[in-house]
Amino acid sequence: MPFLARLREHVQANLNNDQFGVDSLARSIGMSRSSLHRKLQKHIGISTSQFIREYRLKRALEILKEEDVTASEVAYRVGFSSATYFSTSFHKFYGYTPGEVKSSNIDDHVEGLELSTTKTAQRLPSQVHISKKQMGNQKKRFLWIVLLVVLVSAALYLYSSTLKENVDTKEVGNSMGVKSIAVLPFKNWTGDPDLEYISDGLTDAVISRLTKISAINKVIPFTSTLKFKETDKTTKEMATELGVEILLQGNLQISGNQIKINLQMIDGRSNEHLWSEEYIRDWKSDEIFKMQTEVVEDIAANMSVIIADNELEKIQNIPTKSKQAYSYYLQGEFQRNKANAQTYANAISLYDKAIALDSNFVDAYRGQATVWSFGGLVWGIYDEKTAWSNAKKLLEKALKIDPNNKVVEEELYTGYFYYDWNFEQVEDYYQGILKDSFFDNTPAINTDYAIKTGRYQNAVKAMDKLVLSDPSIGILFLFKAEALALLGETEEALNILNDTYSLHSDNWFYLRESAKLNFYLGEYKKSKDQLHKLLTQFPDYPPILMWLNAVHAHMDSNPKKANEYLAELHSEYNERSSGSPAWFIGLYYCILKDYENAFKWLQKSYVRHDVELTWLREEPLLAPIRNDPRYKDLYEKVGFSRIGLPIKASSEKTSL
Repeated sequence: MPFLARLREHVQANLNNDQFGVDSLARSIGMSRSSLHRKLQKHIGISTSQFIREYRLKRALEILKEEDVTASEVAYRVGFSSATYFSTSFHKFYGYTPGEVKSSNIDDHVEGLELSTTKTAQRLPSQVHISKKQMGNQKKRFLWIVLLVVLVSAALYLYSSTLKENVDTKEVGNSMGVKSIAVLPFKNWTGDPDLEYISDGLTDAVISRLTKISAINKVIPFTSTLKFKETDKTTKEMATELGVEILLQGNLQISGNQIKINLQMIDGRSNEHLWSEEYIRDWKSDEIFKMQTEVVEDIAANMSVIIADNELEKIQNIPTKSKQAYSYYLQGEFQRNKANAQTYANAISLYDKAIALDSNFVDAYRGQATVWSFGGLVWGIYDEKTAWSNAKKLLEKALKIDPNNKVVEEELYTGYFYYDWNFEQVEDYYQGILKDSFFDNTPAINTDYAIKTGRYQNAVKAMDKLVLSDPSIGILFLFKAEALALLGETEEALNILNDTYSLHSDNWFYLRESAKLNFYLGEYKKSKDQLHKLLTQFPDYPPILMWLNAVHAHMDSNPKKANEYLAELHSEYNERSSGSPAWFIGLYYCILKDYENAFKWLQKSYVRHDVELTWLREEPLLAPIRNDPRYKDLYEKVGFSRIGLPIKASSEKTSL
């Protein structure tokens, strides 16, 4: 083909240039990366980087056969910067090492600069070279096979050429079966543990870009793969736990001002090695983002999925042009993912530095807003008003820069619900995402909002859908168990808690909700054991844990201890701490059936605008007092009636 011949000419002209890659080839023939990628996929079914690498390997074989040279010398002559990587690639492609070329019984004729035309051929561990004698014995059969392949290929080509250029990638992906992948945390091979944030950040960036490809049905979030950073589990065990067919592993190395990533794609079921590649770039923000784009395009090519034009735009998006701003952002994300008071404070400072260098850095605004928003909720780290005021400004600024950012939008509406109690605005948004939902690994509106407004079935359906996308997020199972318990499906809720505990017992969020729900379901020992784990293995001690301490002391008939924990809650309230201490004091009095004191503290909770008051309609412990005029007054003031939700009758039997 003239097109392929042109490509070979350009690669040949730059054969010994190890910096000549996909971008260089695309520029040299006057095409964009994406156009070149699609055209190669259409003609021979491989990615541009594969095309370049295979051309180099075929030329290497010719040189090794014709000249008396070492493998190292050949490696540099054909554009490999590493002799070791060259030998590995050569062996994977041919089935023997460069040193075995002279002694191998292979065909003298090298088809060599013609690339294989099927994806299957690219994934074979070796290529079988047939001698001339064998070819003579099989000539007729071979010609018939070639004729058949040509006819089939022609038919397929004629069919594919009639398709529209902007093909619906989701339908293509589905026709090829479910496509799913988990990118495991890249190993930090820099020799400097302080650079862990870079390997984590690049992993997260690749994952984020992969989620924009609709033909890939499931991409596991970084927060779910993070636990496999140090693990003894096999590839199959990890793939099974994450519910994916493909795993991507990698490592990061830094030398001077250059950054290098080595990747390998593995079939999670068979442990078969499917693809590997090495990427080298200068440590500059634009170069790093180009590398991330190239990585994602190659992953897609090797998963046999097509990236639509509008998706490619998002994948190629450069979030910041400042190298230093991006470095601060990666460090901020690294601290945020540790999720405690000290690391949250570290993250805020780092995001501030990133924003100071680039005032249009949307991801930095979103990251810092998430810290403030989460820290002001039940975690009790920041004052609620301060937390929401800061988060709201950051999210509104981010949306002004990028009005179509769904993650930022969802975070903003989550705040409207928890902090503003703006039920009318949130209800409209909720109805919208029921029709057009998107994956979020910390869902609030389609789960917590749905539960707190009595739409348990909707919450169960939303969780079932999200669990299919990522079964490794423990909090999703907790939301589902909570909704089922409120529906009266107690046994099923308990089964979920029992089945998922061993997988997520190292997660603070999971343990917190599980300890609370087990208590409501009468599983007091399990609740107490999980509370003990929270108190001994994690540093933070918010009001919800003080309340659980008081509750269990009461259940153990230890009023002295119960009063000590209750005093801790009073102290938190007097110090104006967040985490809704007044709400939890009110709930404690409900357990004592002291409803006068319960109302006293519920009113204080309303005055403080505690975020936990969003539980007012569905909280089981409040069921006996729903007919009380004081409850009805609170119900009206919080705002549930503004979206047409009637008060649940106090005579209605609580499901918990």
